[in-house]
Amino acid sequence: MRPLVFPGIVSTAMILFAAVSVNGCRDARDSRLLETPYAVTDDLGNPREYRLFLPEGSSRVPLIVYFHGVISPGFKRIPALKDYTGSPVEETDLIPFCRENGIALLVPSALYEYKFLKCVSKGWLTEKEIDGVEKIIDTVVERYLVDRSRIYLAGISAGAVFSHYLANRRPRFYSAVLSHSQAYVNPEGVVLRPAEKGPRFGVVFCYNIGDYKNLIAFCEESERIYREDGYRTILLRDLPPRGHAWSSPNNARFWMLLRSLGQKH
Repeated sequence: MRPLVFPGIVSTAMILFAAVSVNGCRDARDSRLLETPYAVTDDLGNPREYRLFLPEGSSRVPLIVYFHGVISPGFKRIPALKDYTGSPVEETDLIPFCRENGIALLVPSALYEYKFLKCVSKGWLTEKEIDGVEKIIDTVVERYLVDRSRIYLAGISAGAVFSHYLANRRPRFYSAVLSHSQAYVNPEGVVLRPAEKGPRFGVVFCYNIGDYKNLIAFCEESERIYREDGYRTILLRDLPPRGHAWSSPNNARFWMLLRSLGQKH
């Protein structure tokens, strides 16, 4: 069977944020989940939803922003995708990991639907989503005790591509990017050069045992291009589990590398 090409998804999908206002902007003393604590509206006039997982404590904390892959209930009807979930954050073990390690975790919700493999899907349509997602990130950074020198992006598949687009719009804003099973590519699958010469944000590339061959090739070529342009990078090959899914057994390793490769502001 022909391997799937996920980059075409990415150029259209993005994050949504719904808006509900809540008291107290610097109340991160207790470990908890906040559902869209502050209203965010994107440039198309739509409210955006997001979840914020806060660790215990009252000091400034690092922030990871996580983006899942393309998600569709219709994938269950496609034999090659029947076990593919898109790696929602609940399947990554990032929630308990971030709480245990004093990291704030921001999870935007994708809003805009589109057809992928003849299925109604949600991923990260860049043109529609990027404004809303940036507004969500900025709202959280401004309202909570976030260390602005330690803001990280992490995504798998279409979420990884979207992370690259975010980082390259503001290459001095983010410390590092975790690019799982995808890379910085355009909708046609052409690997792109970073917007600025490095060193800027660090990049951790990785893929799984038995991942899609075209996506492995994107990761390898993108890592080379970033490195040639002066960025601090690493490429992790053949991680568990087998197939196209988040490698949760490596969360501690990912975090160590994000910190070591990240730019110092």
